[in-house]
Amino acid sequence: MKTLALLAVVAGALPSQTIPPSVRTFADTLLERGLDRYGPKTSPLWAGVIDTKDFSVPRNGVAAPSGVRPSDRALGGCNLYHDAVSLRVFHALSELTGDARYARSARDYAAAFVDLTQSPASGLLGWGEHLFYDFYRDKVAADRRWHELIEWTPPWDLLWRENAEATAKAIAGIRYHYYENNPQALFNRHASWERAEMQPPGGQPWIKHTGLYAYSFAFLYSKTRERTWRDWALGTGSLYWRHRNKATHLTEGCIGDARPTSRHSSVGTVYLAYWLLQAWRLMPEETELRDHAVALLDALLRHHYDAERKAYRAGMQIDGKRAGNGMLEPWHYEYGSSSSFELGRIVAFFAKDLKEPRYREAAERIAVEAARVRVPEKASIANVAFALNLSLDLYDLTRDKRHLSQAQEYAKVGMARFWVQSGQYGLIVREAGDRYYESKTGAGDFVAGLLRLSLREKGRLGDVSGWDWRF
Repeated sequence: MKTLALLAVVAGALPSQTIPPSVRTFADTLLERGLDRYGPKTSPLWAGVIDTKDFSVPRNGVAAPSGVRPSDRALGGCNLYHDAVSLRVFHALSELTGDARYARSARDYAAAFVDLTQSPASGLLGWGEHLFYDFYRDKVAADRRWHELIEWTPPWDLLWRENAEATAKAIAGIRYHYYENNPQALFNRHASWERAEMQPPGGQPWIKHTGLYAYSFAFLYSKTRERTWRDWALGTGSLYWRHRNKATHLTEGCIGDARPTSRHSSVGTVYLAYWLLQAWRLMPEETELRDHAVALLDALLRHHYDAERKAYRAGMQIDGKRAGNGMLEPWHYEYGSSSSFELGRIVAFFAKDLKEPRYREAAERIAVEAARVRVPEKASIANVAFALNLSLDLYDLTRDKRHLSQAQEYAKVGMARFWVQSGQYGLIVREAGDRYYESKTGAGDFVAGLLRLSLREKGRLGDVSGWDWRF
């Protein structure tokens, strides 16, 4: 991550008033009350659910928040994937403040998670959509069975720094998602964590997973320069490109899935484009990754946009005709549902990475239209976090203070609705009026936004466009 190197050069240790008190309190609370001190063995892992009534880690009895299935949570344990952004915040805090505790905790967490959750058979980690490490049983909750990556960029760089060999095995294990040991093959989003075996045909090779896998293989190639991983990155990365409508460049959301909406072009395309562009940055000689990313994103921006309604359609038929999926709205009430803020952040990422004005203009249009809509009472913390960070992405791109002002408004909303503090401890909770912190629901993304906002308000960054705050 470019942030860490730049911090060391530009910032040094900053005055304490530069860091929002809530960010320090959030980090200190996780360090003091959120570590694994439960069960027969203790570890430096961070809890996925914390009760802000007494800042304990409950084992059970906590209902799932809106939009989250009970089988996807880390209740009574941890899932490092849910902390992908928080880990980077902790590293940044140490660089900014000179307090080594935060980075040390993040490093200890990453090292222990790899050590405690890696399957000796498949090499896969006990994380993602379903798996987690159970503090009370001191083991991976293998009864969940399935390994599946989720919609954050996997923090392979942080894991590699702690254990390169184990991280390489974890990425290589992704091949067990495939129907055969062939980078051109289809795959299942699920793979057995416990067993080293290919998957039988008939799974769901969702579009976002191809981007996650291509990025992961590209990362391993960038570290080893082994041609095998280049071939897997390119083979997986081109899967949906090979299945696109060649006239429109639109592609379905899930190859082989019988449901009508799975055969439509969806916002999932932007995630594929996002991770293909990141993969290209790791393999810059493989320009097809960049070219496919650009073509896929351009197709979605062109065909999904409804000029009359000044918004994007959630789905389109891949021949460019309208589908009955409705519009992509800015605000939603549940974790995990799509928002135009997510589209805007990815388009802004393309603008920053490729220096293309058309992407900046599109991202600004998305943000401006979204800002016209009042933040509903039930908006999720993840939704507010994406809104906050999109405004900051655009401020970095344009230095237009309107975007900074909008970010300040979103930060005020988030703090008023989701911040809970009792004495010296404080955390971001899942929903307004709730008492539980749950890492899966985007608290780390919001805290990253608060840190970004404060640094920009204080003007202590120098060339702020050089910072990397991707999710």
